[in-house]
Amino acid sequence: MTKQQFLNVLNRLLVQIPEGERKDILSDYEAHIDSAIENGKTEEEAVADLGSPKTIADELGVFVPTDKPSGTKKEATANVGPNIFAFLGMLLFNLIFILGPVVGIAGAFIGLYAAAFACLITPIGFIINLFTHETPMLLAFFFILATFSFGYLFLLLTNFLAKWFLKLIHWYWKLNVKIVKGGY
Repeated sequence: MTKQQFLNVLNRLLVQIPEGERKDILSDYEAHIDSAIENGKTEEEAVADLGSPKTIADELGVFVPTDKPSGTKKEATANVGPNIFAFLGMLLFNLIFILGPVVGIAGAFIGLYAAAFACLITPIGFIINLFTHETPMLLAFFFILATFSFGYLFLLLTNFLAKWFLKLIHWYWKLNVKIVKGGY
């Protein structure tokens, strides 16, 4: 197998990995092959030393379906029982221990977004107050600047935390799927 064939097959097998991470992995293997060629090995020998792309994908934790046909229908349904038991167990665990905190944290994020929005629109009220009451302009300027800046920074922080919370939820979902499929 040539270097390009190896990298193409590995790229296809790693399609589940995010593109940036996948490109890093492929460039590492390409550099390893180039280094082996510089040290006197042929391209095929350098590729053979790395092993098969399927083995590499398996080691990286990527699910790679086998090309072999599955056994009989009876063998295929024989493993359904443990999977159903794992699914019901995970469902019960998630309903009892996970759902409440997740809903509470989601509610907290709604509150944080509302607070950030309130800080962003507070300067409008203060501008209206300038025209109806006698308020020093310098005080008004700094108050408007401070509340809008705080609201904007608060909104950025809330967005950052919400993204990490969603990543955590996604990771936990994938963990549940692995457990139900029997990966753990």
